[in-house]
Amino acid sequence: MPKYKNVNEGLVDRFLSAIFTKVGKGLESATINKLKKSDPKLAKQFQKLQDSKKEIEKIISKKDLKQLKRGELPDIFNM
Repeated sequence: MPKYKNVNEGLVDRFLSAIFTKVGKGLESATINKLKKSDPKLAKQFQKLQDSKKEIEKIISKKDLKQLKRGELPDIFNM
C-alpha cells in the first residue's frame, strides 16, 4: 500500500509562491533587457539594485531569512 504525504495548505502555498517567484524573476530580467534599449540609464540603476539585493541576501543568514518570511524580527536586530 503506497504511503502518501499529507498535503496541507502551507505546502501548497509554498509551492505556488516558489512558482510565482521564478516567473517574476524571469519577467524582471526581460524588463531590464527592454529598458536597456529604451532607457539605458534606468536599466543600469535597476541592475545595480538587483546586485545589491543579492549581496544583502548573502550576508543575512538563512535563519534570519526564515524569521523574516514568518514576519518575525531577525536576531540581528536584537542587540
